[in-house]
Amino acid sequence: MTRTPPGAELTPEVHARLNAALAAKGPGYVPRTHLMEGDQPRYVNRLIAEASPYLIQHAHNPVDWWPYGPEALAEAARRNLPIFLSAGYATCHWCHVMEEESFDNEEVAALLNTKFVPVKLDREQRPDVDQVYILATMLQHRHAGWPNSIWMLPDGRPFHTGTYFRTPHFLQVLGAIAQGWQGGQRDQFESVGTQLSAAIQRMQTQVVDPAALDGAAPAALAHLGSLYNAEDGGFSNGTQFPQEGHLLFLLDHWRRTGDAVARDMALGSLRGMIAGGLHDHVGGGFHRYTVDVNWRTPHFEKMLYNQALMTRALIEGWQASGDPAMARAVERCIDYVLRDMTAEDGAFYSAEDADSLDSSGKLEEGAFYVFAPDEVEDPWVAQTLGLHEVPTLEAGPVPHLRPGTEIDFERLDPALAALRLQRDARPRPLRDDKVIGGWNGLMIRAMADAGTAFERADWTAAADRAFDAVMARLGPIDTLARLDLDGTRREAANLSDYAWLALAAHALNRMDTAEALLDAALERFATPGGRLALTLDGPLGAVFETEDGATPAGESAALEILALMNAARPDAIRDARANTLLQALSGRVAEMPVARLEALRAARILQAGQTGWHRVEGPVTITLRPGVLTLTIAEGWHIAAEGAEDLYPAHVEGVHADWPEPDIWEGRPAYFGTVAVPLSGRGTMTLTYQPCSEEACLLPRKLEFRLA
Repeated sequence: MTRTPPGAELTPEVHARLNAALAAKGPGYVPRTHLMEGDQPRYVNRLIAEASPYLIQHAHNPVDWWPYGPEALAEAARRNLPIFLSAGYATCHWCHVMEEESFDNEEVAALLNTKFVPVKLDREQRPDVDQVYILATMLQHRHAGWPNSIWMLPDGRPFHTGTYFRTPHFLQVLGAIAQGWQGGQRDQFESVGTQLSAAIQRMQTQVVDPAALDGAAPAALAHLGSLYNAEDGGFSNGTQFPQEGHLLFLLDHWRRTGDAVARDMALGSLRGMIAGGLHDHVGGGFHRYTVDVNWRTPHFEKMLYNQALMTRALIEGWQASGDPAMARAVERCIDYVLRDMTAEDGAFYSAEDADSLDSSGKLEEGAFYVFAPDEVEDPWVAQTLGLHEVPTLEAGPVPHLRPGTEIDFERLDPALAALRLQRDARPRPLRDDKVIGGWNGLMIRAMADAGTAFERADWTAAADRAFDAVMARLGPIDTLARLDLDGTRREAANLSDYAWLALAAHALNRMDTAEALLDAALERFATPGGRLALTLDGPLGAVFETEDGATPAGESAALEILALMNAARPDAIRDARANTLLQALSGRVAEMPVARLEALRAARILQAGQTGWHRVEGPVTITLRPGVLTLTIAEGWHIAAEGAEDLYPAHVEGVHADWPEPDIWEGRPAYFGTVAVPLSGRGTMTLTYQPCSEEACLLPRKLEFRLA
């Protein structure tokens, strides 16, 4: 039997229930705590009954944690105490540090348990709640991150915020707030909570008049140019994040305008990333960010959404440059996801941790990923991976390449495969096996795009299988869940989940499903004024995203799928909804375009058409690969060929095209099915064609492509 957490008020019934939940974990369960009595944890709290890997990590803290929810708020009201909310996620390094230093500390726990109602939130499970409290921290400190530490009134209004605290400082803050609550400062806490909550709501719902977006793209390009690190790539002179949305915008801008500066910023950034330690050279895939400017020293957690967005950015970069290193990075990233991040049914897991046990049994950031030179048999391999350079981590050298150096990948890749098998014998980092609907949507879209770009039917099949698995776990669409934990659907899907899954369905050419997901999102998250809420039932009311962040905002993704569906299946009602959403967002985009690059890119698709190498335009799907243009014409349709009277024949201008011999339809030359057109040349290419069915012909289409 475990002990009651210090200062906690647990009834014998609750204590017995928690111990029963612990026993049900079975003999293979390993508690995450240093407070052990023999082979059993000293404490167990309410988080033991949760499915979230992040919450279970804290189930043996002496802190009497409550999971976020109405029961926790009711407990705070009953006891007339403030709430301390700690938000994080399972693979968050600094969340682990604060847990080990403070939450596994009995002195800290006693103060939290007696003077507060301590509450834990998995931000990936409830991103809507996290969004509200991250804004609170941002408003008070002008920066925010995880762990996010929030002190709240019993009704959920925040009045004091922070992120990571060292234990002495944390105890000081806890003591001061506890004393103020019991003394004469409670009215002040109430006042701050009211003002801060009002500021959060104003920030989310601020009305900005609609604005023309003519100057938004040039303004965004100028802003990114001022941030661009010409030496290393990226948009920082310190800590470097991939910022894939920046890259996708820049490459789209190059396709639209031919602006070589935009293209070169994106390509320079991608080349720096795939050479540096951000790229897991041994196992494939990408870490979340690097702590240095040259992409060498990563913060080692690996998030599914980064794999998805980096894959898309690399495909676009390869299309713009023909650089085989980018194609190689795509292949290695997808291999990693399919090997290490895929469930038996094909759905994708959410993340891998930064920390793992080193050779001495100590939990160390990066221990799984580093290699000493003497662990590598071939001296050329060790030299090529920079393992003889002075390590930038206590754990050891991080494999990396030197940007711009010619690499013999035919020699290196077999050695990397051998190192991966060698590495797999080490203790692995924790894998967070949540299946998150929206994150799966991002990865499915990327994998489907890669399958099309590189003609890899196996990748397309894996994307199809993943989509089926996710919908089986989380569907049906009208009651879609956000995530699956241990076989249980949890939390209602939010706007991002619907929009990202709709984009995945579109990439897989499942247009009926894409349409159903989009329609459900438009119905469920609509608000007066035309905007779409992330959710309608956040802690302070409807939750709206204020920018595109590490992932596209739900509204930006919704605008993109609206634009893409309008091209694939023109519909007047949907077109009106798209333009209403665009008008509602346009003022914010015009005001600060660099904060809304995904929305700006989607707006340009809606207003000026697609620019990508793969487009669905009504009954014709057009795919541009190096040296060949492929038109896939829907059943029951054809396009006119040269010699068809009174119609616009399919033709290409700007580069040389070798059209195959056409078929004949009702005495006229026409193309049916799949048509492959070899191309030669570079620059701007214009494709003109007119699609016809048995009943009628559509207006001619004229599409522009940019060939690298």
